[in-house]
Amino acid sequence: MLSEQLPTTSTTATNEEVTTKTEAEKVLEWVSHPGEVTLNTHTNVDADAAFSAALMLVVREDANLKFLPADATARGKDTLAVDMMNGESAIKGIDEGSAFGQLVSILSDARVIPRRLFKRFAEQLNLTDSGKRCTDRVALAGIVKSWKYAGLGDAEMVSRAGEILGGMMEGMKANVTMKRKSSTMPIHDGIALNLTGGGLSRPTLAERGAYVVINHHEGTGQSVVLTGRGSRARLDLNLMSEELPEEWFIHPSGFMVCYGSRKCRKDPNESGISLEVLCKRVHDWLIESLGYTPSEVIL
Repeated sequence: MLSEQLPTTSTTATNEEVTTKTEAEKVLEWVSHPGEVTLNTHTNVDADAAFSAALMLVVREDANLKFLPADATARGKDTLAVDMMNGESAIKGIDEGSAFGQLVSILSDARVIPRRLFKRFAEQLNLTDSGKRCTDRVALAGIVKSWKYAGLGDAEMVSRAGEILGGMMEGMKANVTMKRKSSTMPIHDGIALNLTGGGLSRPTLAERGAYVVINHHEGTGQSVVLTGRGSRARLDLNLMSEELPEEWFIHPSGFMVCYGSRKCRKDPNESGISLEVLCKRVHDWLIESLGYTPSEVIL
């Protein structure tokens, strides 16, 4: 449970102190509460309510979620009401623009959640929930409206919002793993060779000097992919077409050529070209295209 990361907070506040608690104190006291906790939000949830409740369930998955009228009063250290206004345990996020934005700020500052993970979602809801125009291509408010039109109830919408937030958490963990892997992958003459399978971080490889990545995975296939450094150098893998067997796919934009992928798995031994020959042809093509040899070996 994420709440285990929190430093303990005092539970000896007087009634007078409770009424003057900051928003952060309310939230962190609830997160670190040792017993059962209740999470409230209003019925007929909107985007702010759905994603605020989902976020707090990510932090305290054991919380008992209740849907109440918007004017219900929330009290007690074991209760937190999100996107609601009444009671010392309610969080509305007026100053931030949304309850979700307020919660993300509080939990990020306390290092309960990664600082930047939900930042863009929070910025978006700070606009839409305060009546300001949002030009983001993916509007969370629109997603929740679609769920409503599809007939989902309040609990189902909070659950769907939780799937999105939970997926982002898992994606962040996977990205950390890929960056770690890419930070130690050898790079020779601007070429990174990935033989271990799984994903990698092309931005990390580009920062370390790689122009292209050669992937060779049993059960997936072979591929050559440009990094950002390669794209900035205006490399175009379409120009390698004569060096590759006809069975290979070449993306029209020229950033990738492949025989098999995670979308269409193939045996690399049937690609029509050995790994050794592929590496030699990519190496020669890269040097010819750049006009020089990025000769250092980076470990």
